Amino acid sequence: MGDPWHRHTYLSLKEYEALEGAAEEGVRYEFIDGVVYAMSGGTVSHHQIIQNALLSLVAHYRPRGCRVFTETVKLAAAGKRYVYPDVMVTCSERDKGADRVMRDPVLIIEVLSDSTENKDLKEKVDLYQEITSLQAYIIVDQGTCWLRVYERDAAGAWRSHRLINQRDATLQLGTLDWHISLAELYQDVRLPDKRG
Repeated sequence: MGDPWHRHTYLSLKEYEALEGAAEEGVRYEFIDGVVYAMSGGTVSHHQIIQNALLSLVAHYRPRGCRVFTETVKLAAAGKRYVYPDVMVTCSERDKGADRVMRDPVLIIEVLSDSTENKDLKEKVDLYQEITSLQAYIIVDQGTCWLRVYERDAAGAWRSHRLINQRDATLQLGTLDWHISLAELYQDVRLPDKRG
């Protein structure tokens, strides 16, 4: 989910907007620093993790007046960059009135795939940490029980990332008052047996 559209081709923002405007229904492109990435379909495991996170987040955030979106809603990230996070939560008034593009997420989750791993682990860490409203960025591996968590501290500074890789562990986000067990996040996802 995220191969470069045409390698070595850089587009202006206007050209990117024209490309997206002319795209068929369901076709999406991310735009990061002039490079366009075609977004393709994911695996069953990828979608199951997204769905599991979505169910937990909607139950937690909807009563608080927040909205939770999955991979078909665009985010205007820092600068003139547009991406489609796998899962995003926003609580801002500005986003409540938006129809197509969100701008103030508090939480983003990306599920790794072979085509997005480098982008999610490198480019998007820097990109997302420039979003002033963002409190946490979580990267989830779909092939093993493994999360990388980036979270702001109470003063608003980004902490060093932490890894969670035990099936019986719970992801706890203190700044957002949300938690999910890894058993719930990976429910119905086939993971390799760790017994050697």
